Formats: sequence, C-alpha cells, structure tokens
Amino acid sequence: MSNPVTFVNIIDVEPDKQPQLLELLKEGTEKVMQHRPGFISLTLLASADKTRVLNVAQWESADDVKATQSDPEAAEYAKKTAGIASASPGLYQVVGEYK
Repeated sequence: MSNPVTFVNIIDVEPDKQPQLLELLKEGTEKVMQHRPGFISLTLLASADKTRVLNVAQWESADDVKATQSDPEAAEYAKKTAGIASASPGLYQVVGEYK
C-alpha cells in the first residue's frame, strides 16, 4: 500500500456564512465522504475570525480523491459550497510530523 495523501481545502467565507458552511461540510462528510472507498479521516478547522475553514482529509490514494470528486453526490456538496464560499483545494504529501 502506498503512503496516504492529504487533501487540503482552504475555504474563504464571509463571517456570517461560516456556521452554514460548517454544517454543509459536516453533512457532506457524514452522508458521502466517509463512505467513499479510500477515505481515512477528515478534520474541519474554523478560523477564530470566522473568515476561513480548512478541510483536511486523509485518503489512501490520489485516485480515491479523484474518484470522489467525480461522484455526483460529492459534486453536489461541492456546488453548494461554491454557492456560499470560495475554495482552494489541493493534494499534499506529509513531509514531516512531530509529536
């Protein structure tokens, strides 16, 4: 098995829309993402100033991420997110981890 990949989505949002965005992301994770092949984990981080949300997800492979992005249910949540916020997604490799 190859090393997992990390999908990071930096999402800019108006402060008054952050709670709505968080609920949408939680719903999408619970109903779609966590049931997709290759899903390992997902962490949502909300900025204290309410202008940004980070979605940090671990996947078994980049192919699993691509397949999920092509899934109609996942695409529907992406469309809803785009309706209230501006997302900058990308794939990352862990190059250091300290505990």
